[in-house]
Amino acid sequence: MSSNNNSDSARNPPAAPARPEFRSVQMQTNDPRYTVQRPQSMATAKPAPAARNDVINMDEFRAGAVPAAMQQETAPGKSSNWAPTAPRPVPAFYPLEKSTRLVEDETPMEVASRLSESLRYMSVQAVYNDEAATANLYTAENVEMHMSLWMTPSTAQQNGVLVELQRRKGDSMVFHRYARRILDAAVGDIEESDLADSVDADKIYSKKVQRLLSPELKNQDHQEHENAVVALEIAHGLIMKDRMDARQLGLESLCLLTDPAKTGYMTAVLASHVVLLGSTGGVEIAGVTDAPGNESILKDEGPFQEIRETILSLVQFSRIGEDEEDEATSPESESMILLHNLALAVLANALEVVEHPERYIEDDNEDNDDVKQSPRPRLNTQGSEKITEEFLSQSEEFSKKDLLKTLIGELGNASAKPHNATLSAKCIGSLCRASDEAKRRAKELGAKTVVATALDVGVKTHLKLETECQKVFRAMETQND
Repeated sequence: MSSNNNSDSARNPPAAPARPEFRSVQMQTNDPRYTVQRPQSMATAKPAPAARNDVINMDEFRAGAVPAAMQQETAPGKSSNWAPTAPRPVPAFYPLEKSTRLVEDETPMEVASRLSESLRYMSVQAVYNDEAATANLYTAENVEMHMSLWMTPSTAQQNGVLVELQRRKGDSMVFHRYARRILDAAVGDIEESDLADSVDADKIYSKKVQRLLSPELKNQDHQEHENAVVALEIAHGLIMKDRMDARQLGLESLCLLTDPAKTGYMTAVLASHVVLLGSTGGVEIAGVTDAPGNESILKDEGPFQEIRETILSLVQFSRIGEDEEDEATSPESESMILLHNLALAVLANALEVVEHPERYIEDDNEDNDDVKQSPRPRLNTQGSEKITEEFLSQSEEFSKKDLLKTLIGELGNASAKPHNATLSAKCIGSLCRASDEAKRRAKELGAKTVVATALDVGVKTHLKLETECQKVFRAMETQND
C-alpha cells in the first residue's frame, strides 16, 4: 500500500503556491480630456534655484562686495565723506542690535550724509566702506563701534533705512552715550551743531577710576594737598605694575587728577607739576610749604620722578622705561597704542593747567551757599613760561629727543590717527602760548605746514582737530607778553 502511494506522489508532485502575476497593459484613448501626461523622472536634474538676495555671504560682506543684482548707480559728485552705493536688505535670520533706528522716507545717501557730518561734529574717527554701506567708528575714549546701513525687507510694514550700531571694544556706558546721539542724528532729532557741546558736557571717566580715587580726594580728615599726594601715589603704584590693565588704570587716574573740573584746582596744579617736572617744589601753599624745611610737599619725590619719566617714555617712544619688547609691549601693539594715547591726554591736560591756572580758580570756588566750606589755602606757582621751558629742557635731557619734534610728527599723522593728532595740537598750542622759545623752535621744525595739512583733515572729518589747529595757528602768529 505504501509503495503505491510513493509512486503516485512521484508521478504527481505537489502544486507550488499561487503567486500574483503582473502584466503590463497600455491604456490609451484618443479623447484629449482623458490624456495623462507622463510625470518627470526624479532622476532628471532640476534647475538650480535662484540665489536669494536676503541671505548674506559673510566672505563677500567682509570684503565689501555687493551682489550684481543689488548694484545701483552712485550719485554723481560725492557730497559727503560717506556715499554708500546700495545698502543690502536685512539678511534672513539676522538679529538686529537693540541700538538700531529706522529712518523713513529718506534715501541711503541722505542718511549717510547726515551721519557723516554728525560724526565730524562729535569728533568720532570713521573709516567708511561705501560698497558694504558700513563704517568703523573710533571715539576719543577708545571705544570702537561698527555702524551698518540696511534696507528694510520688502515684507516689512514700514519701509526705510535701518541704522545699526554695534559695540566692538571699550566702555559700554560711553558706547551707549555715543549711540544715543548718533541714532538721534540719523533721524534728525538733534541738530548737528549741538552734538559737540553735548559730548563735551557729558565727559566721563572710567567708573573704576572714580571709585578708586573718590574716597581719597574727598577725605575730610586731611587737607586737599594731602589727599592729592595720596591719589598720586596710588596712580604711581598702578603705572609701575607689569599688567597692562593696571597701567591703563593708572594713566586714566592721572587724566582725572589733571582735570580741574573733576578734582579741583589745587589737585590739578599739583598733579600737573608732577607730570611735567616730577616735583611739587615749584608750588607754594600758604601755611604748608612756607615753613622751614617744607619746600616740597613730599620728602621723597622718587615716585613723582617715575611718573614723569613714564609719561615721557610713552609719548616719545610708546614704551614704559626699559621694558623688554615683546608682542604685548611692542609700540604697534593694541595695548601700547592705548597707553600712548592716554599719555598724550595726560600731557595735554597738564600743559593746559600750568599755561593759565587762573582760569580754574573761579569755577573751583563756586560752591553752594547753603553748605559751609572751609577756607582754601592760597596757592602760588611759577610762571607758565618758566615751567614750560624747564619741562622742555628736562624732557630732552631725559630722552635725548626733541619733544616738540615728536608732537609735530604725531600731528603729521592726522589722517590715520586724528585723536592723537588733536591731543598733540593741544600740547603744541599750550607750549607756543607759554614760551616764545617753544614757538621759535616749532617754526624751525616746519610746524606751520604740518598744522595746515592737519587742519584740512579736521575740516573734513574731525571738529576738535580743526579747533585745536586753528588755536595753534593763532598762537604762532601772536607775540607773547
